[in-house]
This record gives sequence, C-alpha cells and structure tokens, in this order.
Amino acid sequence: MPAGRYAILGDSGSRVGTESFRCAPGPIGWRYFSDIQIEGGDAHREIVDLAVDSSWRPVRTRIETGSHQILLSAEGDRLVGFRDGVAVSLAWGPYTELDYLSPAYNVVTASRLGRSSEFDVIFLEPVTCEPVERRQRYELIGDEEVQTAAGRFAAVRWQFTSLDSGFTAGMWFAGEVLVRYEGLYELEWYEPGGTGSPVLA
Repeated sequence: MPAGRYAILGDSGSRVGTESFRCAPGPIGWRYFSDIQIEGGDAHREIVDLAVDSSWRPVRTRIETGSHQILLSAEGDRLVGFRDGVAVSLAWGPYTELDYLSPAYNVVTASRLGRSSEFDVIFLEPVTCEPVERRQRYELIGDEEVQTAAGRFAAVRWQFTSLDSGFTAGMWFAGEVLVRYEGLYELEWYEPGGTGSPVLA
C-alpha cells in the first residue's frame, strides 16, 4: 500500500499545508484516502476519500472540509449524493471527469485517459465543494525521470491545462502516485509498500 505526504504550495511557492495519503487496490478497483492540513489564515482540516472501478472511473467520493462536506456516487448517467445535507444530482457522461484540489483526482484522470485529451470536468470548488462545470486538457509528454524531495522516480510526464483559466503545469506520475506537480504539490515523504513504484537509487 503506497503512502506518502505532500507539501501543499501557495501562489508564491511557499508551503501552506500538507496532504498525507495512502492508496491501494480495492474490492472493485483502486482507493485513495488522505488527511489534508491547511495552515495559516484559513487553517482547517480536510478528508478526501475516493474509490474507482477497474477502468479508473470514479464510483464514490467523500470530501469533508470542516465547514462543508459532499458525498457522491456514480449511478448510471448521474452522480448523486448530498452536499451539506442537500440532495445533489449531476449529469455524468462516459467522457466527464471529476476533480478537486487533491492529487488523487489527477491520478485517476491520467490513468483512465492514457493519452492526450480535452474533456469536461465536474470540479468541486475548494472548501465549499460546490460542483461547477469546467473544461481541461491533459497532454501526455512521455517517460521521464524526476527528482523530488522524497527521491528520484521513473515517471510519466503530463501537462495539465485548465481551458477556463489558462493555468497550466507539469505533472509526473509513478504508477498510481503523483510524485510532482509544478507549483502545487511537492512529494516530501513516500513509502512504496508492496505495490508502489520504487524510489530509484
């Protein structure tokens, strides 16, 4: 079971919090659980729990931010559940992705796509978890070794672009773990367990 900890980076590149995670194959596919600690003026704790099926399609996600919470499950062509106790039902097509400010959702999207693509996204707004429609692009760059604070990895590099805001950044994945995300996350501790990608010597 791979486990690790990210430093969460703010706009200036300074550390604003941490995300401690573990992930593993589950009964139907793959599951990721993390504990997020945000420091500073808006200090709070978050929990992210995401499960996907064997084709990397999200089947259930739970996010708790202290002031808000959301629980969504895939049921046919809808994502249904509750946000702050109010029923939610969202259109959920075969080419729609799910996103939140946690590396888990990037891992799932890249693993499912396997190739460069533009797509619609249900993005859950930071802290409030309010669903909004977005458009994103993932561009597959290729294999590349990358150095992190937790060690060096044989990784696959992608370029992320938010087509709504124009924000773009490089992402590197080693198996089922995002090991580097330019300007947003820095992997500072990592334990591969029995199934994770090894740290290169």
